[in-house]
Amino acid sequence: MNKSESKHDDSINKMNDKDEVPLKITKYKVDTSGKLFSFISSPKIPCVYRFWATLKDNINVIDLQKAVNNVMKRFPYYHVTLKKGFSWYYWKSTTKKVQVSMEGEYPCQYIPIREPNTIPFRVIAKNNQIIVEFNHSLTDGTGALTFLKSLIAEYYQIRGLSLTDWEGIFRADKKPEKMETEYSVRKHFRLGIPKVGKLFKAFHLPFHRVNHGIFYVTNGKMNAKDVLKVSKQFGVTLTEFIAAVYIDVLQDILLSLPKKQQKKLKRPIRIMVPINIRNHLPSKTMWNFTAFVVPGIDPRLGDFTLQEIIDQVHHSKNLHANKKFIVQQISSYMAIEGNVGLFSPRFIKKWILRLIYRNLGENVFSAFMTNLGITSLPPPLNKEVKSIQLLPMNHPYVKSSCSLLTYNNELNINFGRCFVESIVEDKFFAKLQEFGIKVKVTKTNS
Repeated sequence: MNKSESKHDDSINKMNDKDEVPLKITKYKVDTSGKLFSFISSPKIPCVYRFWATLKDNINVIDLQKAVNNVMKRFPYYHVTLKKGFSWYYWKSTTKKVQVSMEGEYPCQYIPIREPNTIPFRVIAKNNQIIVEFNHSLTDGTGALTFLKSLIAEYYQIRGLSLTDWEGIFRADKKPEKMETEYSVRKHFRLGIPKVGKLFKAFHLPFHRVNHGIFYVTNGKMNAKDVLKVSKQFGVTLTEFIAAVYIDVLQDILLSLPKKQQKKLKRPIRIMVPINIRNHLPSKTMWNFTAFVVPGIDPRLGDFTLQEIIDQVHHSKNLHANKKFIVQQISSYMAIEGNVGLFSPRFIKKWILRLIYRNLGENVFSAFMTNLGITSLPPPLNKEVKSIQLLPMNHPYVKSSCSLLTYNNELNINFGRCFVESIVEDKFFAKLQEFGIKVKVTKTNS
């Protein structure tokens, strides 16, 4: 550890983590997705994802702590701990201070949200990076990114930067809107429509998982325009093109296996791709509000060319990323929530929901990919923040996941994995380079 890192960590250690803040005590319902994550979260399945901003200069930890204190008044619905009800958990405001912490050896570590007085997210200072990690029970990527941007703005205000443009940023000195705590899934679901059809088990990578908590990361940095140029040549969106390349990589790995193993594992290759429902249904909620599309191929039908995979992904997305399918999907979520049993005790729900997560979740997907699209900061913040990135949660059954986020025309694709071999991302970035896309690849903790 160099001197600047040691001084940085000492500043964090000197801050009093026992400080409490005055707060109006409020109870909040846990949303439908949050119910699932609140039960399945464990050291094996941490359900924690990460956003971070890389600044021009190293973090002043004292000022960052002041910014956190101020911003929590704007996000009171995140300043909570998980409490036990008879049937479900619920969120309750806490007076415990959100304390800036140090970086661990690996990202996205387990947050023991069911333990008393545990706040379901963390703020980390690491040299010139402001990092936030959220347990998915609290919010989705839209909520977490909104929080990070507000924190960045407040930090720079404290540092003396004058801000006049607040587009897309929640000001710390403003009151939250009532609609930010809306249970939007419950508002938009419909009774009496067919459930989403059942999916059967998908192909999973045949690599051995490492111990709990170990999470390897590979970053690919590239010009977003270069990727858009290639995707337009295929007549698809950037998300569709990247998803197709990801599926193609998984197919290559399957077909490279010994014949006996290949025959045993040959099942549909599907990728879970989240959709921000706020783009389809009116909502200002800061809780979870996402659905999914599941593009893929079935290699039992034969080998698919990249063009055929792109066609499959494109048409699958267009078929399912629409209001009717989304309403059907969230209605199915509500049906599962009801079928688990409104009045059954929590210890029964624990085992039922973990089984549902395994059999209706990770068992039927080969990988996970999320694209938060383009994000930006108004001037002069955009001159102070070099990059904003996302790392998805660790999926121990599918073993591989990736996230996309574009900032200042720089596309960062971050892969996370819980096995030693970096074969997926190596093949993936090699395929992008075959199209003339220049990629700077960096591996951490590998």
